[in-house]
Order: sequence, then C-alpha cells, then structure tokens
Amino acid sequence: MHYVHSKLRQMVHGAVTGGEDEFRPRLGRIRSNGGRPAKRYLGRLYGKMEKVRPGAFAKRARARFSGERIGRGAGIGAAIAARYAFAGARSRRVAVKIRSVRLGANGLAKARAHLSYIQRDGAGRNENGEKEKARLYGPDVEKADGAAFLEEGRDDRHQFRIILSPEDAGELGRLDSYTRDFMAAVEKDLGTRLDWVAVNHYNTDHPHVHIVLRGKDETGADLVIARNYIAHGFRKRAEELATLELGPRRDLDIARAKMQEATKERWTGLDRELGDLGIDGAVELPRARTAYDRFRLKLLTARLRHLETMGLAGRRKEGWRLSPRHEAALREAGRRGDIIRSMGEAMGAKLAPARVRDFAGAFGKDGPLIGRVVGSGAADDGHDARFLGIEGADGNQWRVEADFAPGAAPPVGAIVEVSGKSGEARPADRTIAAIAARHGGVYSGDLHEADDPSSSADYRQAHRRRLEALRRAGIVECQEDGSWRIPGDYLERAAGFEKSRSGARVRVLSWASLDRLTEANGATVLDDALEGKRVIDSVRSGFGEEIKRALAVRRQFLLANGLAAEDGPLLSVDRKALRELENSAVAQAGARLAKETGKTFAPVEGGRIEGVYRQPVEIGGRRYAMIERSKEFSLVPWREVLERHRGKTVSGILGRNSVQWAFERKGRGLGV
Repeated sequence: MHYVHSKLRQMVHGAVTGGEDEFRPRLGRIRSNGGRPAKRYLGRLYGKMEKVRPGAFAKRARARFSGERIGRGAGIGAAIAARYAFAGARSRRVAVKIRSVRLGANGLAKARAHLSYIQRDGAGRNENGEKEKARLYGPDVEKADGAAFLEEGRDDRHQFRIILSPEDAGELGRLDSYTRDFMAAVEKDLGTRLDWVAVNHYNTDHPHVHIVLRGKDETGADLVIARNYIAHGFRKRAEELATLELGPRRDLDIARAKMQEATKERWTGLDRELGDLGIDGAVELPRARTAYDRFRLKLLTARLRHLETMGLAGRRKEGWRLSPRHEAALREAGRRGDIIRSMGEAMGAKLAPARVRDFAGAFGKDGPLIGRVVGSGAADDGHDARFLGIEGADGNQWRVEADFAPGAAPPVGAIVEVSGKSGEARPADRTIAAIAARHGGVYSGDLHEADDPSSSADYRQAHRRRLEALRRAGIVECQEDGSWRIPGDYLERAAGFEKSRSGARVRVLSWASLDRLTEANGATVLDDALEGKRVIDSVRSGFGEEIKRALAVRRQFLLANGLAAEDGPLLSVDRKALRELENSAVAQAGARLAKETGKTFAPVEGGRIEGVYRQPVEIGGRRYAMIERSKEFSLVPWREVLERHRGKTVSGILGRNSVQWAFERKGRGLGV
C-alpha cells in the first residue's frame, strides 16, 4: 500500500509544471468497484458452489442467532453432518420425516386419532404376508398398549411423529429390530431414555415405520431436540444402521437408481442439475472428460429426451431448451401421482384414475360439489389433516382436504356438499405487486430497498421466500439477475394459490347412505331437490345416475303417503308432517337407547339443557347428540364442536332446529 501511494505522488508531481501550484491528491480507502449486479452475481456463484459442497462455500454473513444448537443432540447433529458430507453416495438411503406436534386443548383427542389411524386394518402384514391390522410395539414389548401410552403422555406439551422409510426395507429383515436399534442410537445421541411406540406399514411400494415419541425426557422435563439433529442426526443414524446391516451401496445399484430418475414424471435430482446448467431455459450440456462425466451426460440426455415427450423440453441448434413450466409441471405431476396413490388406498377397486380430480386445484369450479364419501385418508405425514375420497354427482372422483374434529368426519356412504374457502392475497403480495407496478412488472430486493429504505433485510427476505413458493406453483418467474417477473394478474393468482391451500368447507347433507333416504321418515336432501330449493348437477352414470333414480323413488314415496303434492314439474312438500314423522323416529331411537342404558328418555321441546355429552346418534340421515344426566337422557341436534367435549358436561339453549352451546373452561363459560 505504501508503494502505491508513493508512485501516485511521483506521477502527480511530474505532471505539475513551472509556476503552477503543486497539489497532492487525497486518497480514499481501497474498495471493490463492483456494484449490486456484481454482488448478485457472486451470490449466485456461491449458491452454485454451495450445492456441490454444502457448507464449504456459504457466504460469511454477520453472525446471527438461529437457535439450531439449542436442545439435546446439538453437537452430535453437526458432527454427523460433517462426517457424512463426502460418504453419502455409498450410504444406504433412508427417508426420515419428523414433526413436532403441540398437544393443545384438543391435542389428546388428535393424538388418539393419529395412533388409531396408524394401526388401521390392512396396513400391517402377518408372517404369511397377508394383510392385517398394524401391530403397535415398543422398546421392550412386542404388543404395546396404546391407551396406556396416551394416558402417560396426557400432560405432555408436545410429541414427535417420525416416519422411517429405508430404501432397502425389504432386505433389512424385521423392521421391529431395525427400529429398536435406531431409537437406541438416538437415545445415546440425546443422552436420555425415550418413551415411544411404533408400527410397521406395508401398504405402499416401500415398507416404512411410523414412530410416536413422547415429548418428555427421562427426568420428566420437556424433550427439546436441537434443530441440526432433527435436520441431519435422525436421517444419518438411520442410514448408518442400514449401511452396517446391508453394506455400502454398489456402483451398479447407484447407477440403476439414477437411471430410474430419468423417466420419472415428477421433479427429480436430474431436473435440479439441468436447472443449474441452464441460463434462461437454455441448457448446454457439459463435455465428458472422464467415465463418470460420460455416465452423467448420458443421464442428463436421457432425462431431456423424456422431458421432450412430456412437452417440457425441446431440441435447438445450440442445444436444449427447457420449458418455463418445467419445474411447476413436474411438481404438479408428482402431486397428482401422490393423489392417485392416496385415493387408491382410500377407495380400493372403485378408483378410476382418469376421473380423479383434486378439489384444491379446482379454483374456477362453479357452485358447490355434491357427492358421496367413498373413503378417507391422511393428507399429511402427521396424519392430523385428513382428506375425503368423494364420488361426485358430476361423474368425477374428488380428493378433498378438510379439517375435522376427531369423531366428526363423515363416514363412507354419507352425502356431502363441498365448497371452497375464500382465499385472499397476503399483505406481502400487495407489497410485491405495488413495487412491480412502479418498475415495469419487475420486483427485486434492491428495488424493494430503494422504495422502502426503512425495510429490514429479514423483511425483504420474507418477500423473496413468498415469491419462491409462488414460483414453484408457476405463478412468477425468477430472472437470471435474481429479479422477479410479476404478471399483471398477480394478486388474483396469489389469492387462488391461497385458496388452494386453505382446504375445503364440507357440509354433511346426510349421514345416512342414499338408499336409506328414499323412504326416510323425515326431511332429506332429496326433498330440497324435488322442491327446487337445491340444484344437483348430475351425469347419467355412477353416483349421478343413482341420485336421479333416488329422486324418482322419493317422489313416489312422498306422493303415495300424502306427504307432498305436485306443483308442476316440482313438488310442494308438507314439512310439518315430515317434522312429526321425524319426532316419532327420534322417540323410537330414544326408546331403544333407554333399553341399552337403563336410563329414561326425556324429550325436550325447548329451553335450557344440561348434562354430559355421551355420543352422537344417527337418525334418518341426521345426527343427534345424546346428553346424559344421572337418571335420564335427551336427544338434541348435534354440532361438530361437541366432539371436543365428549364425556364432559355441556349446557345450551335449545331453539327450533339447533342448540346454542356453552362450555366450561377453567371457570369461564364460553358460548359457541
């Protein structure tokens, strides 16, 4: 530095002539002349290098607290990740999903529902390979007591739900032994005894294990597991055990697994490589200098040819070009494959893959969907969210995600009406749209900072994450310089995206099957259609055809029994007479329950009602709640909110067709 300053002084002094005053330049500190475009380029470069060697090229940002080292297993998780950074290719692969579930006010009921679901009939296998109910086991027992496990964890703040899916599960022998060895290794890493139960599932292409781990350590304190152990430790321990049992993966096995990726109709690691090689969609394949390079080139070429058959890639003189829809279309194809598999598990032989539709993707569907429940299943890995398989009157088979309280999901055969929840763009979307509108449809972090200098880096980063999620959905496009191209209808499409993620609103029209409604003693959904109060769009096949036949039979039943009169093409139904028949059916059900319980049935007409909510009772397609007192019980209209209070004292005011319920919670009465 001193040498540079000296040379500059000499140059300046030599340029001064005769009588001119000598001057000395005042030099500033030496710094990079690269502007923001250069920084963006370096950011992208570091990102590419980081994918090759994770952690080695990460940018050294200012130290910031992340919390990843809080909890048990913090040091072990980091050590395992570093030790396996270069040995991953030959390790046996195990997919591990872990989720921490908070057990709030309704947590115990959800935990019970989850444990019941993973033990469902048909998910397990006996020694002869025949389907059976999945068996619950634990660290030291072959048949664990699920009820006792839940009771011990009644006051736990949370629990962990783990899915363990070894790629070579079929070669591991007994998954019970493998799971116990795995959990023993985890116990050693975390430094505490763990309380858990597990089941083995054989109902998919890859056998896997569901583990439920209590959120308490051996001292009774909350079990807190470090984030880096959750991210790396569980998976690496599982892979280590599988590798010790079966030996490292052979080159031939690795090559076969890679070749299988070339023809998969979902987003794969090869697609990620092609995306890294591409610039604005143009892909220039690397030259092959080694045997590995030639194999990799063969894989990438095979993948591009398969994408060409899907219309997601095309040949050009200069090489290949990927479709802008490349990632979004493949992710959607993968999701559809998952939907068909889950629907197949729920519906069995009734599944018609060509007619399967996802209700979440039906943004523009006019009016509600009416259909019959034909199956159900878990919509997520934690099995809290559920989906219904619905045979629609429109001729399609629909997968509908919805949130039900335990015990409130409609059974197979029930008739439901499904409508979409309203979706709205987020505040971040409005900010992005406003900035893009001022800059020709382009958004970037730099433009955001220029428009709002007071915004923090974390705040702008949150907007980038939002755009990344929308990019995967095919709504926005990330340009080469890191900026984002925002479409003119961005807010409408963002709202549609939110609507697709918000689930559906499911209303049960009849808890009874369609064939039980034609001669039901009470009002039914068929009566509404016959009076013209409800339109049921149906086709001439499947459930749609069954509805048309049921409407004809119901029409004849009502006319023959004097319960309706013809009003042109429609009917005028005698609602009062139907209500009297329904009250009679309730009285008959009450008499039957009185014999079963030994208590007196006490009908209620109105006013206040109080007692213990015991169970729901289905009568003529409607649900009633059994409210029990010391020597008697009553039947009143049921509501889903009651399921959260089954077995507890409830009170309410009975109106004409509904009850305004109030529940006691910690000494406060809360109306619902």
